[in-house]
Amino acid sequence: MNINELITNQHKKKYIRLYKRAFKRLGNTTPLNIDCGELCNEKCCSGSDDDGMLLFPGEEFLYIDKSWCYIKDSNIKLSDGYCIKLLVCDGTCPRQERPLSCRIFPLVPYINEHGRVEFRIDPRSLNLCPIALEPDKYSVEIEFVDRLYKTFPPVLKDKRVVEFIEILSYQYDEMIDIVEMFSD
Repeated sequence: MNINELITNQHKKKYIRLYKRAFKRLGNTTPLNIDCGELCNEKCCSGSDDDGMLLFPGEEFLYIDKSWCYIKDSNIKLSDGYCIKLLVCDGTCPRQERPLSCRIFPLVPYINEHGRVEFRIDPRSLNLCPIALEPDKYSVEIEFVDRLYKTFPPVLKDKRVVEFIEILSYQYDEMIDIVEMFSD
């Protein structure tokens, strides 16, 4: 085994441990204490071959060789050249194996003006998620939000993850600006 393979294997093991711990911390909590897929007929799990969920940096190692999905590059590149991956599935997956973005949907981590991570409704969910469309009727469970704040600190120790969330935050701000421009 050469040095590059050794480094890759070390990164792979590190990221697999990181995300498995995050999944364990998050547990079975969900945004609502009902199956929200019943509200929208699982719209977030349907799409085309080009739709998918962004994977957090290194999360793709959990999904290599899975028969229910495939991974492709997104258009997001980090400063070190790492390309964020997109997980595409056929709309069904083993629930216990779904990626972090699916587990926290319709929320997205956001780095606020104080440099702290908070969780906001993802503007990309506005066209399909009842939680995003009718937050007064379907409010996100406090227990779920609390779990997010307990789950993310170890994940945030990874520089790539922080940079990825910075990009998501920038995209969030741009999308909100567009939504506000058309809602006036």
